[in-house]
This record gives sequence, structure tokens and C-alpha cells, in this order.
Amino acid sequence: MAVNSRAFEFVQQLAANLRPELDLPAFPDVVRRLQVALISDRTTIKDIVGIIGSEPVLSARLMQMANSAAMNPAGSPVASLNNAVNRLGFNHVRTVSTAFALRQLSRNEALGPIRPDLEQIWATSNNVASICYAVSKQAFGRQPDEAMLAGLLHSIGRLYIVMHAHQKDPTMRTDPEFSGILETWQPVIGKAILEAWGLPVRICEAVENQDYLLNGGSAELEPLTRLLSAATLTCGRGAEPELLHRHPDAEFMLGSVNLGKGSFMDLMLSSQQDVESMQQALAA
Repeated sequence: MAVNSRAFEFVQQLAANLRPELDLPAFPDVVRRLQVALISDRTTIKDIVGIIGSEPVLSARLMQMANSAAMNPAGSPVASLNNAVNRLGFNHVRTVSTAFALRQLSRNEALGPIRPDLEQIWATSNNVASICYAVSKQAFGRQPDEAMLAGLLHSIGRLYIVMHAHQKDPTMRTDPEFSGILETWQPVIGKAILEAWGLPVRICEAVENQDYLLNGGSAELEPLTRLLSAATLTCGRGAEPELLHRHPDAEFMLGSVNLGKGSFMDLMLSSQQDVESMQQALAA
């Protein structure tokens, strides 16, 4: 890969100029404001409800998620946005708002030339997040919201690069180096964005090391990193046939991942219903 290529210089410059508010063309303003508010330890539920309440569609999505089978197995509905935010917690609020933003972007007519990329990012993020959530519940019985957030945001670096390339130089994506540079840099830029948002170190490191299985990394990495990498590879082998040609041992790699109460593969099988339930909740 040529380090002096046009694509390399472009992405390197992007990485050097990241801002906490995630400067993404066409990104919903309400989600930008939420991300900034969630950085501060002083932000209250009242503050969050005030921001969310300014966008009826997002408000409805949060209410829907709070009352979904995935988040409300006891069947006790909440009727106010304040109670919905209380039930979900800030991690889930960030997850739902980011899912809302991704869905809005994938439907934006002005972004037609990159719609296939946006739809793929949306679909993959949804699937990886759902796997992380369900398997984390089975493996550890705690912090499934953190695992789901890591899954949903694992491609935020890809989104950032693709959208800025489209905005600043649409021909950038025809550079023969672009695809390889995108794969190399997206985890790095993703980590930098999440650090700027003030997310926990575990999530930032998991996003940075999401390809550790494909790269032959150490099995001693944090459980969240191993879970995210396994979930990403699981979705990748289904969506990218060429990945199996490059890594015919993908099944073996996945079989080597152990998490909490068992192997990733066994936990995936036993949590399939939860995976599907969360996929439906995120996609509603």
C-alpha cells in the first residue's frame, strides 16, 4: 500500500483533525448535540430528555425501544420519555440515537452515490450490535448495553471516512488504494472518535482491535475485544464471500474464542432468539 497515495494522505489528514462533535455531513443535529452532552459528567436525565424531545422521530424510537420485548421482557410499559431514558440508561440512549442517525443517513437522497455503503454500514452495525448484546448477556450476565454500543459503533470510523471522501472529493473512492486504506484506518479513526466522545477505554480498545482474529492477535485481550472481533467476523463471513477466500480458517478462528461461560460459537447458538429480538428492536 502506497503511503504517498492520494487516499492515504486524505485519510491521514482526517485522522489529524478529528473533533468531538463528529463533523459528519447530513448527520442529524439532535444526535450531534446528544453526543456532545453525553461527554459531560454533569449531564442529567433532564438534559438528555430535553434534547431528545426536540426530535419527535427519535423520541418515538426511544419509547419504542424502551417498550420492546428486548428491553421490557416483564411487559411493564413506560409512557413518558423521562421513564424511557431511565429504563434504557445513557449507553442505550447513545446506541438508539446512533442507530437512528445511521438509518436516517442511509435514506438520505442527497447521499445517493454512497447509499450502498451507508446501507451496508447500517445493516452490519445492527447485526454486530445485536450479537454483542445477546452473547454478552449469556456469557457474563452484565454490561450487555456496553457490548451493544461497541457493536453499533465499530464502523463509525468507516462512516466518517466514506462521508468525508464523498463530501470533499467524490473521485477519492475510485483511487485503487482507497479500499485497503479504508480497512486499515477505520478502526484507528473509530477509536479516536470514541475517545473524543469520552466512551470507556474498553469500548475504544475493542473498536481499535476489532480485527484481532483476522490479524492473528493475542487471545489474552479484553473479553469485550474478543466478543466484538468474533461478532464482526461472524457478520463478515456472511456478507463478504471474498473474506472466506482470504481466510479459509475463519471457522477455526471463531471456535477459538472463549467468553465467560463458554465458547463464542455455543453462546451464539443459545442466544439466537435474543439476537433476532434485538435486531428487530434496532431496525424498527
